[in-house]
Amino acid sequence: MTEQQQIPEQFDEIRADRACIGCGFNLYAQPVTKEEHYGLAICRCPECGTVAALQQYPTMTHWVNRFRALIAAIWVVVLLAFFVGNTGAISGMTGAACDEGARHMGNLIGQAHQNWEDEKLIKLKAIEAEGASDTQADPTSTQPAAPLDPLAALNAPGTTIITNSNGVTTINGVTMTTTTGNSSGGRWTSITNEWRDAYLDDTIALNGGLWANVNREFLIFLVPMTIIGTLFGIFWSIALLGATRKKALLVPLVACSIGLVIVLAIHAPDRTYVYGQSIAVSMYAPLIAPIMFAYQFLVIAFGIWIGRKVARVVVTLALPPRSRVPLSILWTRDGLPIPSAK
Repeated sequence: MTEQQQIPEQFDEIRADRACIGCGFNLYAQPVTKEEHYGLAICRCPECGTVAALQQYPTMTHWVNRFRALIAAIWVVVLLAFFVGNTGAISGMTGAACDEGARHMGNLIGQAHQNWEDEKLIKLKAIEAEGASDTQADPTSTQPAAPLDPLAALNAPGTTIITNSNGVTTINGVTMTTTTGNSSGGRWTSITNEWRDAYLDDTIALNGGLWANVNREFLIFLVPMTIIGTLFGIFWSIALLGATRKKALLVPLVACSIGLVIVLAIHAPDRTYVYGQSIAVSMYAPLIAPIMFAYQFLVIAFGIWIGRKVARVVVTLALPPRSRVPLSILWTRDGLPIPSAK
């Protein structure tokens, strides 16, 4: 090597994040000098004095690059799978919360419909009893009986209506069989469109409205939402190291938006719903679902905020300084120095 080719004493500096293999100190902006004995270009750690040799790796083959592309593609697929899982989890919990919140209203609708059916049956029985008494009074009459008014039949002189404590009704000593209290009652009662059009809104208003009848036990779903949402947030915080925390918030925002659309679409008002519970859920979903998705977004955002901090604590406790070097991006991505052995 000629005199002109000699490496100067200090000719450059490290221009990228690079951790010292001895203590983990970031060697960014440290000078590159010539080693005295062999004349090699080196960088000496100012913290512990460990020499970081400067070297170039051989050019990778095409197959290695292909494997790298394959691994990157698999990683993208894994992230998409987690995104779908995140969306499905928050949508499922929100749907279950809406179903639980509508339980009381579903029972109320079912019971009101049963009472209406019972009244219809009592009126029908009264008509039949009145018609039979008219036929017995004039058995020789060949004229068809005139249409009877159910209310007039019930209020006719001499009509005695008794309802005991068990809900059994008798008219003039004849027991009326009704549907109240049967095994299929409550929120799983089939609701006719006739009653739905005529009495549903009035039934809700007379009972204080939707919020007055919400089943507050749906709030129990906030517990699994908090746990699962925080875990998903920590995962996204670590998996999306290429983005800042603010940009990483786009993932839960999109997931919650898609989930909200799915839940509202599934529980949109539809006349094909025949059960009291289904009708109640279709009314409560627009009220409960936005609240639950907003809460889940805040929980996931909290997980994203603490995710990298949690990862750094785990790495610091679990690995010695030299083994932390491949994971130094957990520190450098947030502009923090890699912790030393001290």
